[in-house]
Formats: sequence, C-alpha cells, structure tokens
Amino acid sequence: MKLGFTLDTHGTCVGQLKDELQPLEEAAATWLFPYDIFVIFRVLPDHYARQTFRRFDSKDHTLYLDISISYEQYLRMSKHEQREALGIYLYDYLSESVAKYKKHADSETQSHWLGQVKQWMLENNWLNGKIHQARELLSQDVDLYEVSRSTQMSLEEVEYIYLRMFGHEQADIHPDNITAAKAPPYPL
Repeated sequence: MKLGFTLDTHGTCVGQLKDELQPLEEAAATWLFPYDIFVIFRVLPDHYARQTFRRFDSKDHTLYLDISISYEQYLRMSKHEQREALGIYLYDYLSESVAKYKKHADSETQSHWLGQVKQWMLENNWLNGKIHQARELLSQDVDLYEVSRSTQMSLEEVEYIYLRMFGHEQADIHPDNITAAKAPPYPL
C-alpha cells in the first residue's frame, strides 16, 4: 500500500515533522492494505475557517485526508508538542476514516493495519511521546533536571512544560517555530 504525506504550511515545525513521517511511509509500503491513503496537513490561520475532510476515490482505491490545523495554536507549541498533538489527531482521524469504508477493508484488516501504524507512532514519539512522559513525571513531583535527563529533553523545554501545566501564559510564538521559520520553505 502507499501511505503518503504532504503539507501546506509555514512558520511552524509541521514541515519538519512531515519529514519525520518518511519512515512510516516506507514501512507502510511493505504492509498489506486494500487501498492507498494520502494525507495533507494544512496549518492555516483560524480566519480561513477551513475544515478537515476526507474523500474516497473508488476508481483509484485511494482515501484522501485533508487535515486542517490551527496555525495560531501550533505557533505556541514546541516541536515536541506539535509532534504529539499532530500524532494524536492523525491517528484518531485515520482510525475514524478507515472505519467509514468497511466495504473496502473489513474490520480485521483495518484493526491490523491501524495496529501497525499505532506501533510505529508509539516507537517514534508520535503517541505518548516525550511531552506525555514529561507531564507524567512532573505530575509525580519528579525534579525538573531528572525529567530532562530521563526524557532527553532540554531543561528549558521541561521548565516550559512545567510552567504551562500550572497555568503560566504561553508565549505568542514558541522559539522552535522561530527556528523552523528560518528553514527553507517546503514545496507543495
């Protein structure tokens, strides 16, 4: 099967994160599934009011997922936060979308394929990743330095998570996005 990702974004880390999905695309090429799936991530300003939608092309046996994400929301998130938020949204939307097309893939086939996707996402910090682990440790009153060491995250990011957990206002733009904005633009 083919599983492909593309994007329409700027100013966030989603372009870099899309590149991290290349190994998932390669792994999916070896998996059995009756149709292909192509996903586009659109990180757009809220005033565009673009909705997420799906479309199945029976002629090509391809499911197209057009995922709209809030630019304003992602601009405030670190790269790790964006990865986990995007991972949760992607997995949930994949599960929901695949379930809608039972005539193309039975429940057992869907479950097996989604299990493979979930396993890859768990192994690569797209689900229950570093942010989740850091929050769990911080909620148990583990020292910030120890959380940083065990999650292999910078102390600065752990402090940022800690402050946000306890109601500190987040910045308008997370520094990770400033760095990402300086990277070359990603072609559509």
